[in-house]
Amino acid sequence: MQSEVLEGVSAVDRMLDRLSRPLLPGVLRIQQGIVRATHEFMFKKGLTQVMPLMLSPITDPLNHGVVDASIAYADTRWSLTKSMIFHKQLALMHPELESIYIMSPNVRLEFADRAETGRHLFEFTQIDFEFKNKDRFFVMEFMEDLVNFVFARLNAELPELLLELRGELLPLYEKWPVYRTEKLEAALGPDYEMLQSKLSDTPFWLLNHKREFYDKEDQLKPGTYFNYDLVWPLGFGEGLSGAERENEYKQILKRMTETGTNKEIFKDYLEVAKQGKLPRTAGAGFGVERMTRFICKINDIDDVTVFPRKPGHASIF
Repeated sequence: MQSEVLEGVSAVDRMLDRLSRPLLPGVLRIQQGIVRATHEFMFKKGLTQVMPLMLSPITDPLNHGVVDASIAYADTRWSLTKSMIFHKQLALMHPELESIYIMSPNVRLEFADRAETGRHLFEFTQIDFEFKNKDRFFVMEFMEDLVNFVFARLNAELPELLLELRGELLPLYEKWPVYRTEKLEAALGPDYEMLQSKLSDTPFWLLNHKREFYDKEDQLKPGTYFNYDLVWPLGFGEGLSGAERENEYKQILKRMTETGTNKEIFKDYLEVAKQGKLPRTAGAGFGVERMTRFICKINDIDDVTVFPRKPGHASIF
């Protein structure tokens, strides 16, 4: 019993130390500045904000395994939101909605082998956005403009804090480099994304990944996908993923078969597609904590959170 008490006190003391980190208030102010500037940018660009969903019968199946997080309620199995990828597309069915964004909490119960990557959390906030009748080039330029807007606003509003945390003001970038996944992998090997990130001093785009069924495939060039990742430089890795979306019923079925997706789970989504109601959309989502980590030059993303959210690790709060 005494050892249990001592272990409990030790865990509490560790948490109190964490909550007292000297840099924490400054990091949170930077994060607040990111969110505030993003809201302003979205408003200026005419996007409509949609409130997030935390439970749904369907959510992002992802292109890697995670621990399932779901509950039974109202005779339905509800998943905790991994992303609102499908809900963005469905919301844009409304004829008067052309573009939306969401401050979306995501729960992805990653396995413990991702604990030491420095960039994975099992719970995080993603700013999702989606456009009707736009393509990948539009979305990529939109994100480049957003990054420069946010960085310029932080430079103007929090210069002393940026100097304290990162030692310099934030750069404003010109056109970002663009790489294709297969070419970069051929040149650098299987860890191509991180290696190129470490070699780069500017964000870059990584195109053409074979991922989930909702990423649009070029029907004239099978095996080519209209998707894109933003990768932060200096070894900070992926910060955003996005794509043009599949919206044609037969193509969605084909891609689901290729990726081994359970069609029964998505039967109602498929019915909407079968009726030809899914609009043509393109969008993306970027992690708020990952952008905060890059801006503040913090090695471990868990250090930008108040309460620990490292994959595979327990927490008392």
